[in-house]
Amino acid sequence: MGSIKRFDLKGLNKKYRIDFFFETGTWKGDGLAYASKFEFKKLFSCEIMEDIYKKTSLRFADNKKIHLFLGSSEEALAHLNKEIVGNCMFWLDAHYPGAEEGIHTYNEIEKETIRLPLHIELSLINSLRPNFNDVIIVDDLRIYETGPYKGGNMPDNIIPPAKRNIDFVYELFSKSHDIIKLYDDHGYIVIVPKLRTEEKKVPIYKRLYKKYIQKIIYP
Repeated sequence: MGSIKRFDLKGLNKKYRIDFFFETGTWKGDGLAYASKFEFKKLFSCEIMEDIYKKTSLRFADNKKIHLFLGSSEEALAHLNKEIVGNCMFWLDAHYPGAEEGIHTYNEIEKETIRLPLHIELSLINSLRPNFNDVIIVDDLRIYETGPYKGGNMPDNIIPPAKRNIDFVYELFSKSHDIIKLYDDHGYIVIVPKLRTEEKKVPIYKRLYKKYIQKIIYP
C-alpha cells in the first residue's frame, strides 16, 4: 500500500499545468482529501464497492469540487472523460477492490480486469486523451514485478496478474512520456510527459525523486 501524499502535487501541478485529479479506488477517501488541498478545478474518484462509495459520499458531501462515481474504473474513465478538458493527474490504485476493507479476500474476485484493472485503465487513458499532457502515478508496482521495495514484495499467497511485468506501460506511453519506477513503500510507477529539449540537461528522475523523498507518507 502506498500513498499519494508521497508526491509533490503542488510542484507537479505547476510544471505540467494540471487542472484535474482523477483517482481510481476511493477507499476511505484519504488520498482524495489530500489532493483536494491543491489547486485542481475538479477532483474525481471512482469506487466499485457500493458500501465504500456510500461512506465516502457522506464524507465529501459538502465539497463541490469532488465528484464520486460508483462503478468500475473502466466505466468511470469512459463516462467522465468528457468532463476532463485539460491536463489531469491520475492516481491509479483500484486493485484488489474491497480487500483492505475485508469485503473480499485478495483472491476472491476471479475477473482480472476487475481485480487488477491497471492495464485497461492505462489503455483507456492513452486512447481517450491523446491531446493532453497527463501525469499518471500508479501504486503498488510490486504487483507487477519483484524489486527492492521498502515495504516488501508481494506475499506468495496472492494471485499475481497472468502476465507479471509492466511491458504494457512502455508500449502505451514510452513515445510520449518518461516512465520512472520508485521503490519506496510497495513501489510506484510515475508517468510524466517527456522533457522539452532545453530541460534534458537535468535528468527528470533526479529532480522528481528529490521532491518525492521529502514527502512523508503520513503527516
